[in-house]
Amino acid sequence: MKKVLKLLFMIVAFMTAVFAGSGQASANSTTGITQNIHIHISLGLDLPSGTDVTKLRAPTFEIYDISDQFNEADDPKEFTEKFPLAGQSYAKNFIEKHSLKPLSRQTGNKANSSIDFIVPGCDAYLIVQTDENGVIENAGNNGTFTLPFVFFMNDDFKIDDQGRMWFQIKGKTSLVQRSAYFFKYGKNAGGELPLSDAKFVLYRLDGSIKLYCTNNGGFKASASPLSDDEIAKFTSNSAGLVMYDRESLDPGTYYFSEVQAPKGYRITDEARKIEVYIPKKMSDSVKVNGTALEELYDQKLSDGAVSAAKPRIYNYSIENPPSNPGKTNTPGNPNTPGKTNTPGKTNTPGKTNTPGNTTTPKSVKKRVMGDVAANW
Repeated sequence: MKKVLKLLFMIVAFMTAVFAGSGQASANSTTGITQNIHIHISLGLDLPSGTDVTKLRAPTFEIYDISDQFNEADDPKEFTEKFPLAGQSYAKNFIEKHSLKPLSRQTGNKANSSIDFIVPGCDAYLIVQTDENGVIENAGNNGTFTLPFVFFMNDDFKIDDQGRMWFQIKGKTSLVQRSAYFFKYGKNAGGELPLSDAKFVLYRLDGSIKLYCTNNGGFKASASPLSDDEIAKFTSNSAGLVMYDRESLDPGTYYFSEVQAPKGYRITDEARKIEVYIPKKMSDSVKVNGTALEELYDQKLSDGAVSAAKPRIYNYSIENPPSNPGKTNTPGNPNTPGKTNTPGKTNTPGKTNTPGNTTTPKSVKKRVMGDVAANW
């Protein structure tokens, strides 16, 4: 299976104040600076062992003045944090929306490089990695690039040999990968709630034949994927999260299918065919049922994504169904009660299949983002 993990180099900026001569600026006044300033970005790339540096593309960065947008933001911290969280596509759309033009574009060395910008003094800057032609989606080497980040003026600086205010930003690496996920929720008369212990398999189609993902990363046909020990099972955790955690998938279309519902719930038709789309371009998002997904940072989903719990795939309560449960499976399918509910009416359900031993759900890994801007 072709591995399509991508490393993104996330700037976690921190500043060390070094004062020289009389170059100390007021902490309450960053506007009105008439001279150029010097911004030095030390990337310090943590390249994988065995990387052939000669084959790497030298990193190129652009810097934009976003002072107006920063000063108009209701929550400057949230505004600043959004760029590394949302990634390349968000920065690209932001730049296009506000018709921004780069103040400067600079290219560094191939490894352990640094970038130096000499730019007019502004309140806030957006710094993004691009290719040599300024295309954000094509940035980096084999899927490695630096996340967009915001730097804003402050009083932590030193003076360079040309008498300019000199700000240094040090970089840190972070592993980011694309993965398919969704949230399993149950609906009953009282509302909805996350469901643990729902079991899913993943398959792709070869004509009309379903080939199921195996534990070793391959795909095979199976007459009974739930009981087939070779077929990989994906189990919802306490937050309802179901995540593909095997070898990265080749570009194409796949499907999750629920094969065992939590006790007291029935499987819907929707849950038996959940579309997963893996795009060819690394900058494009994985989609589940048409919903673009966040990327994983250090193999963790962001707290915001876990709280939002989208997209959701529902099961319906058997004993206490919602008033409009939606479409259910045709009787006779596995885990299907003898009689389905008609929307708006409560029917007496038949006997449901009791799930067997379920996998202990994995706890939700909370992502610790750390500082994502020069200062807050």
